[in-house]
Amino acid sequence: MRLLAVCVALLLTRCTDPPAAVAPRDAATDRVDVPAAAPDVVEVTDHPAAPDAPTDPTRCATPDACRWIEDFQRDVVGRLSGERAITSGVTLTRRASAAQRETARSWLRDELRRVIPDADYHTFATGKNVRATLPATVGVGASRIIVGAHYDGVPAGPAAADDGTGVAIVLVAARYLAALPRRDHPVDFVLFDQEEVGLLGSAAYATTLRAEGAAVDSAHCFDMLSFDGNGDNAVELWSPTAGLEDLYRRHGTPRGIPVRAVRFASSDHQSFLTRGFAATGVGEEFVGNDHTPHYHRATDTFDRVDFGYLARMTRLALDVLEDRVVD
Repeated sequence: MRLLAVCVALLLTRCTDPPAAVAPRDAATDRVDVPAAAPDVVEVTDHPAAPDAPTDPTRCATPDACRWIEDFQRDVVGRLSGERAITSGVTLTRRASAAQRETARSWLRDELRRVIPDADYHTFATGKNVRATLPATVGVGASRIIVGAHYDGVPAGPAAADDGTGVAIVLVAARYLAALPRRDHPVDFVLFDQEEVGLLGSAAYATTLRAEGAAVDSAHCFDMLSFDGNGDNAVELWSPTAGLEDLYRRHGTPRGIPVRAVRFASSDHQSFLTRGFAATGVGEEFVGNDHTPHYHRATDTFDRVDFGYLARMTRLALDVLEDRVVD
């Protein structure tokens, strides 16, 4: 910066040039660019972020503002179905055997720990569910909301649609709901083991809740949202408890998503209904016969998933869950 001449009265001289104006500091010139955090990593600091520091890209005010959803879900389904390595040097093309399921649940637990550090296992006789509880931000003792999907698959194929897509919805929901400034209800995110051999994981979890006397607002179980052959953008609710159908319709209508309630018992929601909890299954039109032709086949692969449809149903799920979590 230029040194200004000083007029000295004792010398009886005048400065013919007025002092130069000092231009305002441009904050941009003093800013240090900070690389943006990876989309699925929450950056933690020991002090408040500078005003111009990059924000966490997974935080978004509304589901439609979450531009990261599609890419994140492609990554999740890709890792679970063998499209890409699930961890360094390990590719998982099935999730049926004990060893395969262990690999899957270890990765899923670590993913949940990115947003809920105490994510752990719920162990039962023949397997392990992955669970994480997001506490309410206000009050205590409120009824909890269950958000679930099964992570196991059949031996026949990679199980990208059934149920890599449901798992991807649960992981997105964990990130979105964790960023809400207010939660009136705690949320259990649960990834169920052994759905394909008799709903064993969800039955064990629901039994535990009943034994503990847990207050449950509702359980929302997502299973196979990968296909819309007739292009009607519809979703099925499987055996929804009274009130849940209206809730999904209220949020589906403005999104142009027809919500069709049907009776169907062959998915994890049934474990909660059987034990007296309010619940619904959410899936593509399995009963309506507009579902993936690759169901339980070797061709249930990453490239057969309609990720646009999955993202639309995910945003509907976020609308519904936020409505339920915040009174």
